[in-house]
Amino acid sequence: MTTLTLQEAIFNVSNLRNQITKEYEKFSTEFRVPIAVNNEKIDNDDKVVKVNENLEKIKDLKTDLITLKTAIHLKNTTGEISVDGHVMTASATLESLKIERDIINNISSNINFGYGRERVKTISGVGIVEEGIINEDAVRDYLELLETSVHKKSMLIDKFNSSETIEVTLKTI
Repeated sequence: MTTLTLQEAIFNVSNLRNQITKEYEKFSTEFRVPIAVNNEKIDNDDKVVKVNENLEKIKDLKTDLITLKTAIHLKNTTGEISVDGHVMTASATLESLKIERDIINNISSNINFGYGRERVKTISGVGIVEEGIINEDAVRDYLELLETSVHKKSMLIDKFNSSETIEVTLKTI
């Protein structure tokens, strides 16, 4: 049994994904060889053991990924975080962060003017036209509050991930 912080577990998930990708790649490099020439089978028996070892390693990596992801999910759905006096599960906090970041990105991309999206344009036959967002000050204030919330929740998630632990049995780590 191994005890890991959520932060370590998340890091290990990333490493395991990289390892499993390297094992997959062997099927397009090391294990993809001529198997016959002019209808005569080529002896590749020396590689059979390597292929079987690779398949076993992929199974173990898959098992460890499932174990870690499940343990992380369980901790996130049961662990609680207090955000401004409001208690939420870590999962709810993460989902809230995801949605709030999406809102910020989508609204910001429409409220900010820059290259290719000038605020002031000269339109032939019309004159000088200034574009903007209706009630722009209120929208910017809303985004500022949301950015503060995202920053606070991100810090709380980081603290949660570095202090909460899980216990797992792993084959490859």
